[in-house]
Amino acid sequence: MLVYPFLKPFHLAALFIKEQLKEPIALFWIVVSPVATFYLIMYARAPEELPTDYLSVTSWFYAFVSSSVALFGLAFYIVGRRESGFLRSFVYTRKTKLTFLVGQFLAYSFMSVLYCTVFYGLTRGYFGEMGFSELVVIVVRFYVCFLLFSIPSLLLTLIPVSFQNASTLFSILSFSMLALGIASMNSVAPVIEWISFFNPMSWANRIMAVGVGKALPVVAMVVFLVVCTGFITFRYLLINPVWSRY
Repeated sequence: MLVYPFLKPFHLAALFIKEQLKEPIALFWIVVSPVATFYLIMYARAPEELPTDYLSVTSWFYAFVSSSVALFGLAFYIVGRRESGFLRSFVYTRKTKLTFLVGQFLAYSFMSVLYCTVFYGLTRGYFGEMGFSELVVIVVRFYVCFLLFSIPSLLLTLIPVSFQNASTLFSILSFSMLALGIASMNSVAPVIEWISFFNPMSWANRIMAVGVGKALPVVAMVVFLVVCTGFITFRYLLINPVWSRY
């Protein structure tokens, strides 16, 4: 099959998307698990204590899902393909490296929108009818959050760690960001507030809660940093598996 050079990243992204859709376990951990937690929290609270605004309740959940897509999708699979020898076998020139990174990013951009839509469909009914315009707004905010978490995620792929160690590292990082973000909600301690300022999870929650328009400077900075991080990743991406160095 002939694939024009400028279409190669899209063709590769389509292959990566098919690969992801064949692994329902990823869907369970990234979406179904937060949905189950959401309903457990809702049923555990008294009806009069429940907020009526959908995003005020789910903003932290969306922030967590977006971080999971970036960490355990975008970054984790880059490490996995390196450790499997995929990168060493196929990504051996600047052109193929660029094709791979763009294809990987496009694939998980699509997956982020898919995960967001699934989460919305599974949780919105608890608060009433779903709306397409509301979904579009949430998807835009969610994608900005995905871009935000893509910055540290891509940088983590430059660390020479194995696939198993990367899984542990990403899990610790994801839990720490979420725990610190929630802890900062009802804390006035200067240390917690300082940590919260540098916590991407807190910024993602703010983007989901207040919207892109009110956080436009943050969004502009996120886009700029994503572009910079992309260039850094392209320049210093590790090709050889960690185990091949010893």
